[in-house]
Amino acid sequence: MATRISVTVKGLTGLDDPGRMLEELEAQTGLSWGAQAVDKGKVLTGGIVEIVLVTVVGKATEMAVSAAVDAVKGVVERWRGERLDPPETSVGTESVPDSAAEPTAQGLDG
Repeated sequence: MATRISVTVKGLTGLDDPGRMLEELEAQTGLSWGAQAVDKGKVLTGGIVEIVLVTVVGKATEMAVSAAVDAVKGVVERWRGERLDPPETSVGTESVPDSAAEPTAQGLDG
């Protein structure tokens, strides 16, 4: 089995924030990440209010899942610490079939 690691960010973010967080997650974990905006319908702010960043760690990946999760939590805490009013964040893991760990966009989508 492979493991999907997801970072959920709820709240207002700047236009560049999701991209910057993706870059930092990739740099710290050495894994490919993808972003998925969560459709909340119309919101008063007109901006993104929830985004999910996702990667999948397979058996053949050099980085152990626990080390990857620790690195992700470090990035998220550092990212939140840089903001005056940080959005709510959470880091989650889920077991997925090994086929989901293939390096394709389809694997990241579910």
